[in-house]
Amino acid sequence: MFNTVIFDVDGTLIDTEYVYVHSLQQTLREEMNMTVAEQDLLFILSIPGMAALTRFTADPARQQHMYNVWLRHAAALLDRATVYPGIMALLHALHARGVKVAVATSKNQAEMDDVITRFSFQGLFDVVITADSTAQHKPDPEPLLTVLKQLPAGANAIYIGDGTPDLEAAHAAKMPFALAGWGAHDDGQFGAADYRLAVPDDLLALVTVAD
Repeated sequence: MFNTVIFDVDGTLIDTEYVYVHSLQQTLREEMNMTVAEQDLLFILSIPGMAALTRFTADPARQQHMYNVWLRHAAALLDRATVYPGIMALLHALHARGVKVAVATSKNQAEMDDVITRFSFQGLFDVVITADSTAQHKPDPEPLLTVLKQLPAGANAIYIGDGTPDLEAAHAAKMPFALAGWGAHDDGQFGAADYRLAVPDDLLALVTVAD
């Protein structure tokens, strides 16, 4: 049983698939005259945006330009992002049980600040680690290990995510991984997942109650 829960954000706490996939499709059409299917862009939801753009150009200046364009297009679609059903109730229930709640996300700090404000997550996370917090990113374990460094000794943590980089990062950090079934695209690549959660409330069976 776990006394600490670490969440990914996109595809786990909030549904931003439409926002980021469609805005990148628009960016690639405008900037590179490329048409890329939605399915072929789902990988972007689990890695930092700049890292995703290395798949399309090796030029750092071009990557930065495209990133700025992508963010502008995404900003115009942010009203399509939503908190997954059951997430807010889960976060409050975890706090009521005395469970530490943290985030390890590929979003940068500004993006995460916007998420916290936009979706009223203020006060619900004990630790927030963004892409700006570490030199290495998922699937490297550094983001998860950095979370643990900011928590009291004795944290028994589980990581909840929707992508293979989440799973790989958790296991590299010697941490169990639970698949967020409500946000994951499971095509058989999660065979090594330690737990599978169909709905957010399923997590409550895995956590301890503080004395």
